[in-house]
Amino acid sequence: MYQLILGEKYEKVLSGSLLRRNITPIWLNSNKYVDERLSGHCDLMAVHLGGNVLAVQSDIARDCELINNVKLMQTAPPKRPEYPYDAGLNICIVGDKLIYNPKSADPNIISKISGITLSCKQGYTKCSVCVVDENSIITADDKIAATASVAGMNVLRISEKITALDGFEHGFIGGASFKINRNEMAFTGIINDSTERRRIECFLNERGVRAVYLTYEPLFDIGSAIPITEEI
Repeated sequence: MYQLILGEKYEKVLSGSLLRRNITPIWLNSNKYVDERLSGHCDLMAVHLGGNVLAVQSDIARDCELINNVKLMQTAPPKRPEYPYDAGLNICIVGDKLIYNPKSADPNIISKISGITLSCKQGYTKCSVCVVDENSIITADDKIAATASVAGMNVLRISEKITALDGFEHGFIGGASFKINRNEMAFTGIINDSTERRRIECFLNERGVRAVYLTYEPLFDIGSAIPITEEI
């Protein structure tokens, strides 16, 4: 079965839909070191570095013990709960490229990653980017979009208003979507803006990827999910 890491805060709303698709969710305990509104966001607690290496916040490492053949690299919890201190693991790896904010990313983790580095000012980099394939992304962040385009990547720039996040004006597309296999992109809910939904589905279809909607709720940010596989 395909395995995904997610925050336990979203177990009730997403578990059934994932299990019906033969996906095994691994639920991480809530993160007590960040803003409570973000406590279920797994992209603040872990990042897949490629191969069989998973970097995880030390206090939730035991939640990952059920994962087979994965090497855990433990990192210290954030020293303070607010941004940018909470974003040490919120980096985005796309094929041979790393998109990240040097001022917020954990330098010990960055030193373990090889490839092309694309720096940006957005510390919530993984949250801001929906990774479609090894050279294609969807984002609402203007500067990430520009940086990725200059690097030769295929980029779809969308509205930031299509994603909800309780307690905030809006969420992020990367936090509301994740691959469930090479040819399917899961979204936590429905993209209510029909124009943006068509644009996103068209961009995905052009790359052989189909949109899958896990709930009938409006699209909402869960801090993404981390597939335990090299393929995206």
